[in-house]
Amino acid sequence: MCGGFGVKLSRIPRQELNKFYDSSQINQFTKKGELTDFFWSQRPVLPVEIDDQTKLFDWGNRDEKEPFPKTGWAKKESIDDGKWNWQHPQKVHIPIDRGYEKGVWFDFPAGTDGLLVEKNGEQRIYMITEPADKKYLEQTGHDRMPPGLKKYSYS
Repeated sequence: MCGGFGVKLSRIPRQELNKFYDSSQINQFTKKGELTDFFWSQRPVLPVEIDDQTKLFDWGNRDEKEPFPKTGWAKKESIDDGKWNWQHPQKVHIPIDRGYEKGVWFDFPAGTDGLLVEKNGEQRIYMITEPADKKYLEQTGHDRMPPGLKKYSYS
């Protein structure tokens, strides 16, 4: 899968950062020049391109009391089989530059895809995954990977 990401800070408007992070966190991102976040963070987010703007959204759901699927990912096969249709998802682009899984960082040449779901005026983003190719499986030990990760390098 992809449990974390990095994106150039210049791609994220300051007002979006202010919605989710305090000034000390934003200062840390500014020093690195990159926003990084992980699904296991207190309140994980993912960037999404909508109407030629990059906005931040809550990443998935970990709370059984919330009306959203309890995960951060959506299997491409389950989307194709219509299992997400009851959520009325919108396919979106996630403009990340790097991904992270099990101690390995990898580059995203063109970002990846996600599903944006809305319930009761609240929105969540789920990263789409597909079966991992051999290289991804060897490098991360995970059997799922984000689509669009055909040409990548690891660090």
